[in-house]
Amino acid sequence: MNARVPGVLHLSSVLMRCLLLILSTGTVCLAQKGITYDIRPFKKESIFRNDDKVGYDVRLKNNTGEKIRGSMRVEVRNYKGEQTFNQEMGFTIDAKRGFATDLKLENDRTVPGFYQLSIIVSANRYIDTLYFGYGVDPEKIYSNVNRPADFDQFWDDARRDLINIDPKFRVTRRGDQSTREVDVFMVEFQSIDMQTIRGWLSVPKERGRFKVLYELPGYLEEMRPDSLRKDMAVFRLNVRGHGNSRDNTNADYNTFNVIGLNDKNRYIYRGVYMDALRGLDFIYRHEHLKLDTRKVVVKGEGQGAVLAAVVASMDSRPQGCILERTVYVDMRTLFMMAETQKVQPWPVRNFQSYLANPRNRLNKEGLFRVWDYFDPVNFAPNIRCRVLFGHNLKNTVCPPQAAIALYNQIRIDNREIFMSPDAEGMNYIYYSLQNYWIKKIL
Repeated sequence: MNARVPGVLHLSSVLMRCLLLILSTGTVCLAQKGITYDIRPFKKESIFRNDDKVGYDVRLKNNTGEKIRGSMRVEVRNYKGEQTFNQEMGFTIDAKRGFATDLKLENDRTVPGFYQLSIIVSANRYIDTLYFGYGVDPEKIYSNVNRPADFDQFWDDARRDLINIDPKFRVTRRGDQSTREVDVFMVEFQSIDMQTIRGWLSVPKERGRFKVLYELPGYLEEMRPDSLRKDMAVFRLNVRGHGNSRDNTNADYNTFNVIGLNDKNRYIYRGVYMDALRGLDFIYRHEHLKLDTRKVVVKGEGQGAVLAAVVASMDSRPQGCILERTVYVDMRTLFMMAETQKVQPWPVRNFQSYLANPRNRLNKEGLFRVWDYFDPVNFAPNIRCRVLFGHNLKNTVCPPQAAIALYNQIRIDNREIFMSPDAEGMNYIYYSLQNYWIKKIL
């Protein structure tokens, strides 16, 4: 564990061993069926690089007093849904004994990318299917990046529109939200399209200046004050259409991200991105609120991760950027993967519904051409601060094969990646690492 692997978060060797052991445990207890499974990747983080052997250790244990005969079918599919590996084997397990084998999954169809492994165990009139995700050389995955020739000009014009609007910053202390240890302020300002944007600033009451965590919202998430954190100030922004910034934009889950989609100059995210950028500017103009503007980290999850990437790419002042389970990355790949599924996941489902309405006069290629101005992958090369990128291998909204395009377009050396192997979301271990990372860089 002392060897440094590119792209992996490095803690002390003892701490990392403990965390990876917990993360990689593939034990499934099925006592009522007589078998327990312990399935672990050869590499505990489920990411195989360079000359690593790709595969899993499989251990089955018979907890009954009878002999069990069965079979195990192993199948691997790539991000396109194509089968890259298929194997079936039989097994016999004596009473109270075990069966062990190494699944070596690498073959001539194994290329850099993310894969889904299914293991189907059949024994004594029952069948169980177990699913795992893993990655091979994620930093080498090729992404077809489509950056418009006038991308920079488009966003320079948007920023000029923002600069020409007086922000009229207003800060109001909210005693009803404050606590004995934390002061809470409601923040208001003007953004482009003359939208009033609001957020919540929480500052510890102790003396001194505090490092700042700037948090941006997930899709239609309402950001509320953080009155618990006492070691740093937290500014949570509700961009237009979210929380207490819904004055003129009050769309629902199915319609928000398609507002104005057929015109890049009127698309909702042009304003949303500028809201997030002005929120950062608020922090740097209000040092007198005990904010240490030398120590600012911008953070987001899902849609919020997109906004954090955009902010970090347009403003070099933050010291760090946390991108957790980002969405909307590499739209062409998202569409391709969604169209292979029986039920199309969000956000492709919303976009497809929009395209199906002839009144919108937009086809799929037209959508891609508009989205190229908003895809976070096209902002990533301009990020200059340190980056923590957290994603999970079982993500259907933005599968890792698409999400990794954002990470791989970040050109700095101070980027770190954490992939959650088997969880549907990030678990408490990741959040412990995230807190450690914030303290480390600030």
